[in-house]
Amino acid sequence: MTSPIRPRPARRVRTGPRRHAQRGVVMVFTLIALVLMLIAVTAVVRSVDTSTGIVGNLAFRRDLTNRAELAIAQAKADLNAGGRVYTETARHGDLATAHYSAVRLGAPAGGIGVPAVLVSNSAYDTAGYSCMDGAGKVLANCAAPAADGIVIRWVIDRQCVAGTTDFSTDRCGYMSSSKDAGGSMHLATRKPNGAARGLFRISVRVTGPRNTEAYIQTTAG
Repeated sequence: MTSPIRPRPARRVRTGPRRHAQRGVVMVFTLIALVLMLIAVTAVVRSVDTSTGIVGNLAFRRDLTNRAELAIAQAKADLNAGGRVYTETARHGDLATAHYSAVRLGAPAGGIGVPAVLVSNSAYDTAGYSCMDGAGKVLANCAAPAADGIVIRWVIDRQCVAGTTDFSTDRCGYMSSSKDAGGSMHLATRKPNGAARGLFRISVRVTGPRNTEAYIQTTAG
């Protein structure tokens, strides 16, 4: 006698999405998006910080450049009529009180176009030169600036070959005074047309906050 055939129960077939698997994929993509957003935000913050620092340093350098005019004015006053190195006799010798050298000062090794004595604080102090603060007041100690943190150093060197004693035109630089034009109009040492005037270089170094430093040069005659 054969046993009756029992029908198998119907198998349930899932036709909808697998919710748990889908939720896991969304989580992964969300985490990746968050990481990318954090990287972008970090890059923006660093960029802003760098830009702010650059702008701040440029502002300091611009301010130091303006302060250098104080030293240039003092140097020109020493070269003008009534100044400490106005006469030709006074210009034939060094004068520390006027930051003046009768011959061209040497540049530092590697040269940056300014006298070495101006680059080295110790050499500057040894030469007996003084300093000013950002307001033009003479400092008792160059290593102890005023509250603004600005220290101004400067030198005047006549453009003559080192060791010269005759200060002739073949040993020194001279400027033509045919029309007394240009940046030397302020000097009272003008000579008749066609004559020549001694050439002087004024170099200024200004240091300030955040180790900011600026060098300024001009000529006078």
